Amino acid sequence: MKKRYLTIGDFKRNAFIVAAAATLGLTSCDSNPRNEDEWNAGTEVPAPDGIVTELTEEAPDQWKITDERTTAPGQSMAILKYNDGRVDTLQGLALENQMRDIAKNEQQYNQGGFGLGSVLWWSGMGFMAGRMMSPRPAYYANPGVMNNTAAWRQNVQTYRQQATAPRSGRSGYFRGRSGGAGA
Repeated sequence: MKKRYLTIGDFKRNAFIVAAAATLGLTSCDSNPRNEDEWNAGTEVPAPDGIVTELTEEAPDQWKITDERTTAPGQSMAILKYNDGRVDTLQGLALENQMRDIAKNEQQYNQGGFGLGSVLWWSGMGFMAGRMMSPRPAYYANPGVMNNTAAWRQNVQTYRQQATAPRSGRSGYFRGRSGGAGA
């Protein structure tokens, strides 16, 4: 019985074999294997800093933002300085409830006015609570106060984008693909 040997000169066949071998080899040539937790660790999005907003009542129910500064995550607060000298602080659950109520009635606060709810909605607190538009300069005591948190607002925007981005963007051939029949 005569054995059939394949000739080395068959270019199409050899190109196919090399391509197949290379493709199969590239899927497992990682010298540093990673498990699923290590993949996700690099994509975790750090939460942005919190914010402290100081509001000063200039006349009865006429408020201005007189200071805004960043703080540690989870330490956000609104400091309310009343016209009669009283000072009140909203933080934690009380602040969350206030901002939730304001967000539910967003249309009312978008129309304007200088009441406490409107000014809070257009401050950094409102931006953190989900307002997507830029702050309104009229609600700030001066432009410098608004500019103090420009970088913070950009960080919040980046956080929102990264937190909602799909997590399937892995590098390498065939990574992240599921098996099975189909395409």
